[in-house]
Order: sequence, then C-alpha cells, then structure tokens
Amino acid sequence: MSELGKVDSYDELRPANIYDVAANETWLEDQSAQGWHLTGFSGWSGLFARGEPKHCRYRMQPLPKKEKAPDPALMEAYQEMGWTYVATLPGTFHVWRCDDPGAPELDTDPVVQGLGYGYLRRRMVRDRVWNLLALAAAIYFLSAVNWASDTPLLDTLEEFAPGELTVRLLAVVLCVVVMVCEVRAMRRLLRSLREGIPLKRPRPYRRQKWLARCLYGALIGILLLHLVGNLRNINGNSLTNGWDGGDTHSVPKAGVVYVDLRDLEGAEQTEFWSCRTKVLELCPRMYETRQLSLGEAEGPLQPGDSYPVISSAETTHYRLLTEGLARRLVKELSRGRIASLGVYGHPALTAAETDSLDELWWGEDRYYQFVLARLGRQVLFLRYEGETDLWQAEAYFASLLKK
Repeated sequence: MSELGKVDSYDELRPANIYDVAANETWLEDQSAQGWHLTGFSGWSGLFARGEPKHCRYRMQPLPKKEKAPDPALMEAYQEMGWTYVATLPGTFHVWRCDDPGAPELDTDPVVQGLGYGYLRRRMVRDRVWNLLALAAAIYFLSAVNWASDTPLLDTLEEFAPGELTVRLLAVVLCVVVMVCEVRAMRRLLRSLREGIPLKRPRPYRRQKWLARCLYGALIGILLLHLVGNLRNINGNSLTNGWDGGDTHSVPKAGVVYVDLRDLEGAEQTEFWSCRTKVLELCPRMYETRQLSLGEAEGPLQPGDSYPVISSAETTHYRLLTEGLARRLVKELSRGRIASLGVYGHPALTAAETDSLDELWWGEDRYYQFVLARLGRQVLFLRYEGETDLWQAEAYFASLLKK
C-alpha cells in the first residue's frame, strides 16, 4: 500500500473466473475496506478510486438482456433501497454497491435469483464455443506455418526463440483452465440457487487472482517475444531465432561441437566467420559454427585485403530433447532444400553404411559436399567446400558426437 498511497486511482486484475460471483463480490468488498472503491472496468481489470475505507456490500446481478446499463427505473428503485449502480462488466453483470448495513438485500429468493441467469447462461455457452473455436484457430495459425511445410521440426528449431514454445503452451493451457473453471462455476451456481441455497460470502479469491496474473503474464510474454524477435542487432543478425548475436572472427565457446578444418584436412591457418549458440525447449543445445581455411598472401596485405580462402566448413550441431526428435530432424535434413533468404539450400542426401554412427548421409552439388550424422539424440550437419573426401571422414564425425 506504500506505493498506492501516492495515487488517487489505479486498476487491478480481477479474479480470473467472473462467474464465481461470490468470490468477485468478496474481492470488491475487500478493496473498499482498504479505501479503494470500484468506478468501472477496463478489459480484465477493475478501476478503483481512493476514498474512505468502509465496509460495504457489492452485488453482481446478471444482465437480463444485451444492455450497457440497467434501466433508469430499476436504478431509481434500487437507489431507494440503499443500493447504488456502480458499473457494468460488459456482457455479464451489473455491479451495485450498498454502504448501509441495514439496507435489504437485492435478491432474497435464491430460486428467483437463479431464473435471472437465463440470458447470461446462454451467452456464456455461446461465448465458450466461440472461444474454443478461436483458440483452435490460433493454435492452427501459430503451428500451420511450420508444420504444414516439409520440414516442420527444422523450421521450428530455426525460427522459434527460447521460451516461445513454453509461453505459448502455457497461455493455451491457462485459457482452457479459465474456460473450464467458468463453466463449472456457472453450473455450480445455478444448481445451488435452484436448490434454494443462497450464495455464501465471503469466498476465497486469491487463487483466481494468481490465475489471472499468470494468464495475463503469459499473453504479455508472447507479445514481448514477438517484439524482441523482430529486433536486429548492430551486425544485422536477426535475433528472431533466439541465437546469440555471435561476433565476426569469434571463437567457439567451450563445449561447442563443430568440424574443425585443422583436424578434418590439416589446415594451418583458419579463421572463424561466426559462432552462435541457442537453447530451445525441443533442443537444449544448438551450435552454428562457420570456419575458413586461409592460404598465404602473394605479397604484403593492403588495407581492405584479406588472405585467400582455401576451404570452408559450416557446422550446425543439434542436441535434441529425445532420440525420436533427432530421428525426425535427420529425416527432414536429408531431404533436398531450396535456397531462400537466410536459408542455404542443399540437394537430397543419400544414406551411407556406418559402423560407428546411428545414421550417416552424404550429398554434393557443384561446389559443396554435405554430411548429416546422427548418434543418439545428437545430429550434426556439415556444409563443406574443399578438397577432402568426406566419405572417408566417418570416424572423425563419430568422434565429435561421442565427446
């Protein structure tokens, strides 16, 4: 309350389940007891203004039809009873407040009160159907771009940022939990009222407040990941995919698995073009390393000159979450891939016999050789330009994946 003591108004997330009427009423009454009185609603939040702390009653009455405010005659009649109209939660409830402890209740017969939920119950069923359809459409939209392609797992590993899969799954689960809770709360409420049992107040609402915060946080997380994913660093490397920036002429970090041209072909002078790492839910470790083998310059280097490039090796190493995912990735990487913006293409690869690996694939085009190797849940993909025959390097690839 120290920070809130400096302001005259603020907004606060309401309990996640709006159909747990007694819990929401208890929340509003606790707010008033702390000197914060409801003035309206905005989205998922209640808007509150500072006032004198007081114990008052809040009651939520279901809308009898589609309307933005109660009938003026009803407001006048309730005013005479000591109840003041406060706000309408769009599409669901009118909210009333009473500061007089001696004023009669708005609803005294639970059975009659239950009859007033006819419109709201129909609306809730309709809304939940539409919500489920919208959720299914969102899931399809978010996944269709990847899983409709020939290489869905590869596209996911390349395009998703760390945490994005978890946040999206969490948001979906929380949405479903909220909808289930709302349906159960409505059924429980109507059953109780039909049996003549009035609502019991006060009712706990803390868990629902935390559920609302988690859902709101998950949705904000998705937006932030999307925003950050569209930023670019000073080198022009896209951060969308969740790779670390990587620096030109950097060196691999400890533990990085990559094909070293010094070991593969005995190169004497090498230079790393870039070394990047990534951590993803489906692939706890991903490494991308690009290395050049350099020759001797014919004469003194002038500003802007560089050593001649003899060969190059571009290695991508995946340590998947499961061996099944590794097999799936090999299946996708072994297919031919058309080059596009930011994607190197390669021809379809041919399976080779292997004694030291679980799978070994090879292919070539005009300039490059390609090797795809799998051992357990580790996958290594190499794009190589040079004179070494990669058919003869099986033992070397196996040694890399056995580290």
